[in-house]
This record gives sequence, structure tokens and C-alpha cells, in this order.
Amino acid sequence: MSLSFEIYLVLVLLLLYSDILIILKLIVNRLKSKGEKEQILQDKKDFINDWSSSKQIEKSSLTYRQLKQSINLDSNDNSKDEELIESSEGEQKCIKDLSSPFKLKRMESAVKLGYIASERARIALESAIDIEKDTPVKLYIANALSDIGDKKSIPVLISTLINTHHWYRNKVNMLLINFGDDFNNHLPQIINRSEAEIKELIIEYARINFSSELKQYLIKITEQESKNYSGLKYERMNKIERCCANCIWGRTADSDGNRVCKYNGTVSPVYKCWRFKRLPVSIDGDRNRQELVYSATEILATYYPKVISEGEYINSQDVKIKNIAVRSLSKGNPFESIEKLIVLLKDEDVASTSVACISKTIDNNPELLQKIIGRFEREKDLRVKEHLGGILSHKIDYFIMKLDTSERQSARGIIEEVLVLGKTSGVIGFLNKNKNMNIENELILIIKQVLHSHDIVLEKEYRQYLNERVLKKLGLNSYKDLQQEKVLKRDQNVIYFIYTTIVFILLLFPIIFILRHSPKVLSLSLGRQLRTYVLDYNYYIAFYSIAISAVNLILIALSVVNVRRQTRLWELKSNSLLFKDRMLPGISIVAPAYNEEKTIIESANSLLNLVYPDYELIIVNDGSVDQTMKILISTFDLKRVDLHEDSKLNTKYVRGVYMNKSMPKLVVVDKENGGKADSLNSGINHSRKEYFCGIDADSILEPDALLKLASRELDAGIETPALGGNVFPANGCTIEKGSIVNKAFPENTLARFQTIEYIRAFMAGRLGWAYSNCLLIISGAFGLFRKERVIDVGGYLTLSGEYSKDTVGEDMELVVRIGRMMREKGLKYKIDYVYNANCWTEVPEDIKSLHKQRNRWHRGLIDILAFHKKMIFNPAYGRAGLIAMPYFFLFEFVGNFIEIQGYIMVILAIVLGLMNIEIATLLFVATILLGTMISLASLLIAQKDLEYFSRKDITLLILYSIAENFGPRQLLSIWRFGATMRLLFRQDGWGQVERKGFETSNVKSKES
Repeated sequence: MSLSFEIYLVLVLLLLYSDILIILKLIVNRLKSKGEKEQILQDKKDFINDWSSSKQIEKSSLTYRQLKQSINLDSNDNSKDEELIESSEGEQKCIKDLSSPFKLKRMESAVKLGYIASERARIALESAIDIEKDTPVKLYIANALSDIGDKKSIPVLISTLINTHHWYRNKVNMLLINFGDDFNNHLPQIINRSEAEIKELIIEYARINFSSELKQYLIKITEQESKNYSGLKYERMNKIERCCANCIWGRTADSDGNRVCKYNGTVSPVYKCWRFKRLPVSIDGDRNRQELVYSATEILATYYPKVISEGEYINSQDVKIKNIAVRSLSKGNPFESIEKLIVLLKDEDVASTSVACISKTIDNNPELLQKIIGRFEREKDLRVKEHLGGILSHKIDYFIMKLDTSERQSARGIIEEVLVLGKTSGVIGFLNKNKNMNIENELILIIKQVLHSHDIVLEKEYRQYLNERVLKKLGLNSYKDLQQEKVLKRDQNVIYFIYTTIVFILLLFPIIFILRHSPKVLSLSLGRQLRTYVLDYNYYIAFYSIAISAVNLILIALSVVNVRRQTRLWELKSNSLLFKDRMLPGISIVAPAYNEEKTIIESANSLLNLVYPDYELIIVNDGSVDQTMKILISTFDLKRVDLHEDSKLNTKYVRGVYMNKSMPKLVVVDKENGGKADSLNSGINHSRKEYFCGIDADSILEPDALLKLASRELDAGIETPALGGNVFPANGCTIEKGSIVNKAFPENTLARFQTIEYIRAFMAGRLGWAYSNCLLIISGAFGLFRKERVIDVGGYLTLSGEYSKDTVGEDMELVVRIGRMMREKGLKYKIDYVYNANCWTEVPEDIKSLHKQRNRWHRGLIDILAFHKKMIFNPAYGRAGLIAMPYFFLFEFVGNFIEIQGYIMVILAIVLGLMNIEIATLLFVATILLGTMISLASLLIAQKDLEYFSRKDITLLILYSIAENFGPRQLLSIWRFGATMRLLFRQDGWGQVERKGFETSNVKSKES
């Protein structure tokens, strides 16, 4: 193992030189940034004063795209605009670059030719799009032709739709429709074509520009395609419906296949109900044609609901068409449709849709409530009665208030029946806020009577959710352990995984030692063997540290390439592109909140003011015991609404959904405490968009963060089921009305060390992993997921979910499970990370909270590795199985044991006098110099796009990058080791981190 001292010295000097070089580069970049900003402002000013000078832009540090987006040029001066860009960018060069072998160059040339908008540019783009094979490049060319807006391009763009992916067609269809009258005039030339892609285009046009001619076309589509689809395969699906003829509760069976009847408390055999389930693929394998029928039916239901609500549609064998027809009923005469909707409650295929339509009809026509009441009282079918009871439960306040009137007896009977059906949330919510003792006493009597015969089910809900005062009146005790921290059950699979790993690590180095020194090792004394082993281990730990650093240096190299690529791609995207219809997917932002009263309003305001074309915000209050829910309701003037969730994922009980009609983008879901993963699943159930963005409730997004994150979907060319954004500590920043008005390095020492750690993890880690398509972690603070794929894998892991398992590492685990599913299905995909889509979140500022957080993180990692151990070193899972999972296993999990043993061996080497200059130098290089280089290089990458910190902050960051190698990183290793031991020997909770809250500008001004 011995190398000459000169070699070690050269190595140390080389690394020192590299570290100093990076530090100088950081300082120079920071000094240059102010001058660059001033130059950009001057360029804009000069461009406005003399924008017709072709030489001006050639000197400019700005691209033409940046100038055009920041300056509104006179639309009458297009000739000057064209002259300028032609001379500066070189039209001929752009045309030549359209056939470049490099994808990025073809994209850039397409964008530039779109700005030039000359006849030559149009012809070149039309020729290029015909032969282009790469889908994202094809889209950029299509958008350039759309920007030029010449009607001659319409037939060319239409021809590109044939045999292309739905992702491309969905966007180009809208580009074609945006041609307006020119496309309408071209419609007769394509309306009789038989290709499914052309029919899809016309149907999308009909959605926006409906006419009597298109009405007949849609009717024809639904008739013809339904006949083509009549040969669908069906399978029988065994569904447990009830445990006895009268039971309406049946949900779980015991191990013998029986279940305790919650209607009368007896044990009954499972009652099985056969239902048909349509297979997702027709006999000829063509799913697109049936999707055309659905789209056409929905459009007809919008414009001509009477056509859809009658005849073959309402009686269709296709469940989706039936549900569309049921929804169209609510658009007709309410007095006629209400009866039809009640009858349809007997059909389980459309019952939930009928419930939603009846509720909506009553909201718009309150006089119909009496009709529902009468039908509810007369109804004999228990299933229909349950649905009607659910509808009335949302109006429970109306009946409760009648308890203090002459109609008390009638109201009492309805409330009692509604409670018997298990619809308790409205009554519980009323009692917890009520101040009318007369009404409260009446309700107490009703509840007692119901509990007398149905205590098996209902008592638990009252004990969980009613306040102490009301429970005392009922003679019930609350669950005293309800607000206690969730206890983590010991997973034997995880325990076995840890023990196996420990045995492997404890035996690995002794075996290497014996093999290396065999056969003479047996002849040595025990003391000599110990000294030799200690000496060897110090070399092992040094080389191990060098191996980790080597991997990180490779990731940094990949990160640099990725940053440059992402920067160029972002510069290609103008606002006109990003804000075109359907260019970016709709997004539901799901923000779980548990005891977030200090930060919830700032975070909500931040999320409600994002720059994005199509999104909604769903805040999920996860059973907070502080004032989180009360603050949300009062601040945003929220009212409880009847919003029927799509319960594709099992979650804890939802108490209510709240909205404000004047703020349609905001939805607040109040639910029983189930943890972050359960809250995210609940948010997914309530979401209405293609993607959802999981974000911590204490996080602040920059206004364009979501735009930058989602825009990466335009560049992938394959499915992107998940994307992650960048996360920075918000400690030290000043927040005003949900926006960061001042970015600053934290004043707290622990937060400063974490800032370095975050920058290194995201800039040197995830950027590199994403570039090699091996990314396994998307931060729970800011991640974007395709909803369909998340539902496919069963959502986030929870005890109430498909896998009956909980984990704290829900962010990483979900990404791993999605990637695993995609590989097992043989689907191409890319999990991506966007370096300039920034989220700011609060980090712990005290040792206790930080320790608790890292304990959670490491135990979550172990849990994920154990759960997905099949993937480790498995070539069937591609790079994730051969590179990423082994990295986390060897360096993040196993490495912790190696490091702890290494610390012990270093101390023993010093005590035994074995620490020589060679070992000391090697350890210094491996742990200090390389570690510092990685941190500094990460900081340099972070400076690429935005100016995050001041000159003083940069200096402090450099100092902390060096200082963290002397204590903090070693402490984290000890904590990770402790977390592993706790997982083995203790049964306790995941732990919660206390929030300090954001610093507002008002607070800061007072302090100053």
C-alpha cells in the first residue's frame, strides 16, 4: 500500500490548488454578477433607443429571445424586427442547423427561424418537420410554424399527427386550432378523413368551436365507433358487497371469510356480488377509438345534454359513457331530472355520479330538498337510502337548526336515520362549534339513542372527534392516545435486512485481512495481528472515502453538463410557448399541513401566486391539533362544500372539504391524522389535474418554479412520471405575503451547515443522477408526479393503503416504486431534476430537531432499501438496479458502519502509535480536501443561473464548506448509526420537527 512521500505531497498540493482555484472562481463570479446585471439593463436600454441597428444586438450579452420577451416591439414594425434578427442570427445558418446531428441545435434553430418568420424560414421548417424523428424537436418546429402563422403550414402540421404519440398530438392539435378562421376554412378538406388522429383533431376543435355541422359529426362518431367497439372483452369481477341482506356497512372480512355485521353485531358469511369489469383493451388492441367516443360524448353532453341524457347513452354498456349521460341529466329540467337521478342510485356503476348530480341540483334549486327528504323517508332499498342519507348529511345543519322549532320531531327522525347510516361528520362538526345549549341537548339525546343500538361503529368516531365537553355529556371518554405520536411497528423484513448487512460488514474486512496476509497471519501474536489490522483498516477507510469522492466527482461532471443543457433549453422557451393551451400539463399542488399555524398562510399565499397557466392548490389539514384549520378558514373565508372525491387511494377519514367561490383555485381538505403520505393520497383523490405537485406546507416556491419544473416535460421525448425541483433553506430569508423579498444566508450556525449540505446534495447529486437517468430521490418539499402512475402503483405507502405499510421516506420510496413498475412493464421513462426551479423551506435550527430529522431520514432510507432489496444489483432494473440502488446501499447505508469502524480504528492507530505521515496524508486527502472540493464545486454550479447570496454570504459559504469536514459530517455519521440501532432495538415513532416559522418583513423592520 505504500507510496512515496513525494507522490502524496503532489496529490495534496494538486487538490489544494484545485480548491483554491474554485474559491477564486466563486469570488470572481460574484464580483462579475453585479456588472453583468448592469450590462443587461444597459443592453435593454440601448436596444429600445436604437433597436433598428443590426450591430447593436451583436454586441449585446442578451439573446434575441430575452430581448423580445422583455420589450414589446411595435407590431407595425415587423420588417425592422425581421431585418434585425436576420442579420444578427444568420438565417442561412439557422436553416443549415435544422439538419444538425445534435438535438439541441435543431431546437435552437427552429426557435430562431420562428422569430425570423420569413418565407424561407417557413419552407425550411416545413421540410424539416417532415423528416424529424425526435418528438420534442418536432414539437419545437411545429410551434415555430404556429408562431409564423401562415395558413400554408396547416396541411403540413396535420400530416405530422399521423402515427405520433398522444403527447405530441395533444399539443399540436391546439396549435392548429389557434390558427382560427384559417383552420376553420380548412376543416371541409379533412372532415371526411378516416384516420383516428384526424378525428381526434376535429373533436378537439368542436370542444372550442361548436356548430350544428360538428354536432352531426360527433353523433356520427359516437354511433360508428361504438359499433366498432361492441366486441369488447369483459371479465367477471368478484366484489364483496354486503355481509347480510340488511347490512350497509360491510367493508372487511375476518380470516375465515366471515365478517362481523355492523348492522346487528352478528357474524355472517360474506355475500358475494358479481359485477362486470371492462378490460382496458379491445379485441383489435385499439384504445384510441374508444377515447374518441368518450370525448365526442362529453362535448355533446356540454352543448346538447338532452341528446346524451336519453336513449342508448344512458343505457350504454360502457360505464364511462353511462356516467357522462348521468351528468348531462343535471343540466336539464331539475324537477324532471331529479327523479331519474334517484332511480339511477340503484345502479352502482353510476351511483356516485348520481349522488354528485343530485347534490348539485339541490344546491341550485333548494326547493327540491323536500323532495329528497320525502323520498328518503319512504325508501325501502337500503343502498338507495344510504346514498340519499349521504346527500342529506351535507345539509345536516339545516335539520339541526329545526330542532329548536315546531318541526323538531320530523328533523329529529331524519338526523337519527342519517346517523344510523354512519354520516356523522356534520353533527360532530356542529357540536364542536355549537353555543346553543337547547339544540346541543337535543342532539345528545339523538346520539345516545343511536349509540344504544349501533355503538360498534359510531362510538369510535365520536370518541375521536368530539371535544371533551360534549363527550362528557355523552358519558364517553376520548382516546387519550389519539394525539400521541404515531408508533412505528417493527418490520421484521427491515430487521432481517439490517442484521444481514451487519454480519456482512463485520466479516468483510476480517476476511480481506486474512486473505491478504495469509498464511503468515496465523503465526503472528494477537497483539501483532491487532496492530496490523488497525493499520490496514486505516488504509481501507481512506480508499473507501476516495471511492465515495470519486463517485461524487463523476456526478459533479455530469451535473455541469446537465446544467448547461438545461440552461440552453430553458432559454429556448418563450412565455408565448409555455402559456399556449395544453402546452404544459395541468397541475394540482398538494400541500399536507400538520400543526403549521406559524407558516401556513405565508405558504398558501406563495402557492396561490405562482406563474403557471393551469393549476389548483389543495391544502390537506392532517388532523392538526393547533389553529391551522381555523386560521385557513378565517383568512380565506372558506365554506364547507359537497365535493365528492375520487377515492382511488385508501386514506384516513375525511371530515370535510372547504372552498371559497371567489378563489376557485384553493381547496382545503380536513381529515383525520394519518401522516404526510396519507395526506398526499387524500389530496390526489381530490385532485382534478394530470399531474400533482407534492410540497411541504412550510415551503415557499419562487413564482416561476412550477413553470420551470413542468417545462422540462417538453424536452424529455419519453414519459416523465416524476420531476424534482431544487430546495434551499429559507432560514434567514425575509418573507412577505408568501414571497421571498430578501434571500440571505441563515444566521443560525446549524442552518448554515445545512445550506452547504443541501447545495451539495442537489447540485452535485441529483443533477448528476438525473442526467444518467438514475435519479431515485425527489424531495418531499417540492416534487411533480404524474397522477396516473402514482395511482397505478397504489399511491404513497400508508398503513391504510394497498401495502398496509408506512414509511417516513415517502418521497424516495414513491420514486423507486414508480421506476420499478415502469421497468417491469417495459416502458421508457425519465425521472428528472430541474436545477433552477427553486423551493425554499425551513430547516431545523437546534440540535434536538436536527437529530430527530436525520433519524427519520436514515430510518426511511433503510426501510426503502429493505422493501425494494430485489432491485439492488439486479440488471433487470437497468441503471437504477445496477448503479443507483447499489450506491445507496453501499455508500449511504453500509458506508455508515464502515465510517463508524473507521473512527474507532483511527483512534486506535493514534493510541497504538501507528498513525504515520502516509496514513494521515491519505486520510486528509480523502476526507478533507476532496470533501471540500465537492462542496465548493456544488456551490459553483448553484451560481450558474441565479444570484442567491451576497458577497459576504459567499465568503461564509466557502468557510462553512471547509469547516463542515471537522465535526459536523462526523456527527451526522454517528446519528445515522444511532438511527440504525434504534430501528433494531426500539419501537418508537418517526418523530416530528418543531417549526419556528418564517421571518416576515414586518418583524425584521421592528428588529432593525
